[in-house]
Amino acid sequence: MIGQTISHYKILEKLGEGGMGIVYKARDTELDRFVALKFLPPYLASDSVEKERFYHEARAASALNHPNIATIHEIKEFEDRLYLAMEFIDGKTLKATAAQENLSIQKVLDIAIQVCDGLAAAHEKGVVHRDIKSDNIMLTPRGQVKIMDFGLAKVKGATKLTKAGSTIGTAAYMSPEQAQGLEVDHRSDIFSFGVVLYELITGRLPFQAEHQAALVYSLINEDPQPLARFNDKASPELERIVLKALAKDRDERYQHVDDLLADLRHERKGLEYARAGYARSTATGMVSVQPGKGKRLLKFVVPAGAADALIALAIVFNPFNFQISTQKSNAASEPNSLAVMYFENIPDPEDKDHTGEMLSNLLITALFQTKNLEVISRERLYDIRKELGEGDSKAIPPSMATKIAQRAGVSMMLLGSILQKEPMLAVTYRLIEVQGGKILSTRRLAGFPQDKVFSLADTLALLVKDDLNLTSATDAKSVAEVTTKSAEAYRSYLEGVDLEAKFSFEDSKGALRRAIELDSNFAIAYNAVARVEFRTGQNSEGSGDLRRAYQLRKNVSERERLQIEAAFAQNIEKDPLSTVRILEQLIEKYPGEQLAYRTLALEYFRKFYDPERAIQKLTSGLKRDPMDKSLWNMLGYGYASIGKRPDAFDAVDHYMNLAPGEPNPYDTKGDLYFLFGERDSAVIWYRKAVAIRSDYGSNGSLAADAIGRQDYERAREYLLRLHAPTDFSPVISAHQGKLRKAQEDLLADLSAHRNQHLPDLMERDYLPLLLNAYDLGDYPAMVKYAKARCDLLKNDPGNKVYGRDALAWAYLKAGDTRMYRKVVEDLKEAANEPIAFIQIGKSITSALFSFEQGDYTAAARQYREALKMGRSKAQPQLPFAVSLLKTGQIEEAVRELHRVAEWYPTGYTDPLAGVLPTEIYWIIASVKAHYWLGVAHEGAGQEDEAIKEYEKFLQIWKDADFKSSELEDARAHLARLKGGASMKGTAPN
Repeated sequence: MIGQTISHYKILEKLGEGGMGIVYKARDTELDRFVALKFLPPYLASDSVEKERFYHEARAASALNHPNIATIHEIKEFEDRLYLAMEFIDGKTLKATAAQENLSIQKVLDIAIQVCDGLAAAHEKGVVHRDIKSDNIMLTPRGQVKIMDFGLAKVKGATKLTKAGSTIGTAAYMSPEQAQGLEVDHRSDIFSFGVVLYELITGRLPFQAEHQAALVYSLINEDPQPLARFNDKASPELERIVLKALAKDRDERYQHVDDLLADLRHERKGLEYARAGYARSTATGMVSVQPGKGKRLLKFVVPAGAADALIALAIVFNPFNFQISTQKSNAASEPNSLAVMYFENIPDPEDKDHTGEMLSNLLITALFQTKNLEVISRERLYDIRKELGEGDSKAIPPSMATKIAQRAGVSMMLLGSILQKEPMLAVTYRLIEVQGGKILSTRRLAGFPQDKVFSLADTLALLVKDDLNLTSATDAKSVAEVTTKSAEAYRSYLEGVDLEAKFSFEDSKGALRRAIELDSNFAIAYNAVARVEFRTGQNSEGSGDLRRAYQLRKNVSERERLQIEAAFAQNIEKDPLSTVRILEQLIEKYPGEQLAYRTLALEYFRKFYDPERAIQKLTSGLKRDPMDKSLWNMLGYGYASIGKRPDAFDAVDHYMNLAPGEPNPYDTKGDLYFLFGERDSAVIWYRKAVAIRSDYGSNGSLAADAIGRQDYERAREYLLRLHAPTDFSPVISAHQGKLRKAQEDLLADLSAHRNQHLPDLMERDYLPLLLNAYDLGDYPAMVKYAKARCDLLKNDPGNKVYGRDALAWAYLKAGDTRMYRKVVEDLKEAANEPIAFIQIGKSITSALFSFEQGDYTAAARQYREALKMGRSKAQPQLPFAVSLLKTGQIEEAVRELHRVAEWYPTGYTDPLAGVLPTEIYWIIASVKAHYWLGVAHEGAGQEDEAIKEYEKFLQIWKDADFKSSELEDARAHLARLKGGASMKGTAPN
């Protein structure tokens, strides 16, 4: 047939011949690819029953789609012969490979795992091979396994010993039930694969005889020789696996290929540990006790000093018939600090049901309640994994586990595996000394039902504490008591937390909401969803969920209780003193809580404006973990706030060295250059940030810079890259002097947010509307927007000012002296706390009121006091600059006006951010600064400079759509200056 074209296949060469036909290599002329054509025996086409059976089996096999199963492209007939067009595989059979190579155990396991993967996929679809043998499995040069001939074995005569073409070699792979002519199921494939596995390890078949009758007897009655007789590299565990696969009684065999697969993967993991320098352990001291009838479940609540006793009780009163296997060494001599690594889910490598993730996190929670043991939190481990490029990976190879543990600065690490999930959970763990890799203890537990994962975690915690000779806290609780009793709720919680870490906030909220629906008392789920809601600006929802978490805080561990109480004090009570006190307590009890250092530093910086204390907390955190990127980042801003330029840039350079491929270090460096007045240098670094990630937040800074340069099209391009839901048109319109257009757009946003019932976004809409109305001279509208904003803000009982500073300002501008004084008096009582944040806001507000009443001397003094608290890098204030000018302090006024003209919001944490009103719509103030610079230069007799600034102001607002006294005055002054006559002292009030 070589050279013939059959259908669209041109036959090129013969590949082989067997009992089920002849195989040719051919070219598919339509798709231009090589295929294998298998022509089946002639009798199949003439026997209608067998032909239909073949079509049925072949169709089922052709539906299998798996990388370890050879694909069947189509089934056809040619000259009364059936043939299959199959995937052509360039490689060797396992039979040839085993004969030609001395395969290592590692390579055997790699092959075996792939075969099991393919069989598992087929069995899941109800397809049984029935003719697994080393001749039916191919291995490509790249090491990929392909199982051949699915769908053929059920055809009459295909595996009968008496059929023509059948050989003793084929019979040697049959299961005992198959050899006896009994009905077979997927367990027959497991036996046949056990034969292949034995062959790969030893180079010989387990059952051998000179004729078929003797071979059948051997299959049914004789045991194979031990693996170690032919390969001394085969471990006792591998021996156990092979013998279980080859069990004569199929009920004693592996019941599912997934179970075999799990054991093979665990054995391969053992080899990885050995290569990574860890000793292999042997299970000893197996204990198994059958529970008595009616025996009640033991609750794993651990009183102080009772770890040993409870482990004994857990074994004696063994409710789940669990089994514990132990091997111990002396405990580490270093201080007790532990990183619990991910429990590898061997039956489910992708951990789709989160069982591995659940177990590791529940164990961490349980161990947090242990005296004299520092346990690294899951959040910190995730941060470290992300820094090391393993953030999206679930399983952790041993070599990476060591790096993570070293990075965390712990003395010990725990590596675990879930060996099986059905019918009962079986797990193992190794407690390893990080320095040197010494195994301190190994444990294996079996016999826990899947729905008892919480009890399993409690038991694991008891064993770990026993390994370390430690006791629990006196008020220790079971993990179910401090998390949830619902495994499904905990799975949804973990899913939500993982999605939050990946910035998938909407999906995260959905998963966390599911967790709460499953358990309405799940405190940490409420806390987590509140955190996400605050991050996405849903402050009302976040406040409600945080309140619920606070109510349920007795249902969490002490560490999480302190976290919830700190969040409640910070976000609900708005009490900086309580927030700081709780956070200080948290890091005292849990010094590895890196997030607490960050939050403390922010509180000292923002609320107390004590940058030195903030820097102290940041450096304390860095002493514990000198590779904490976020702390280096914040330290750079901290030093910048007090004018320490070299220290600021040194900190951000440390940050950049730790994260050279991330955009944020470059963005931070841009911010620092901007804060030190080097705008062009800042832009260079912002561009480097967006070169790494095109949609990064640095686009906002670049857009602000482009707006300042009147490059509005480029600004729009930068803003579009942010993919933000906010419409930035009002910002650009305001810079162009189109304040009425900006007002229309802002009102449209407000209407949309009102219709969508988004009060948080409505509150944010009212502030620019109020500020815009101020510049339009529409003071009644100012009052209207200020009152509406107050109505929204006062729903937050922790906000004692709730926008009344802006309301007083609006009443003052509207000429309602009585209401202005009333609101001011109310504010004095509300803003009496001796906290820098409150006092800065109070001084800024008083200065603004003095400015609006024309008392420029008082305004300048009050602004100076406030800005002294806010240090040199605080946001510049246009009223302060004008007050300086009005009081004759021209040189200082010019410096401040230049700052106003050049300033725009950055990532810098300004201590004045959120203090209302800290600025009058910065985008408008930056333009007006040019007008006032013209006035200042003209007053100083610097006419050329004055002309330049007036022209700049008029050019930016050339298309203004409102009547402005500054515009009219600038035109008049410019005309006089160009005509040679100065108009000193005629600037508008």
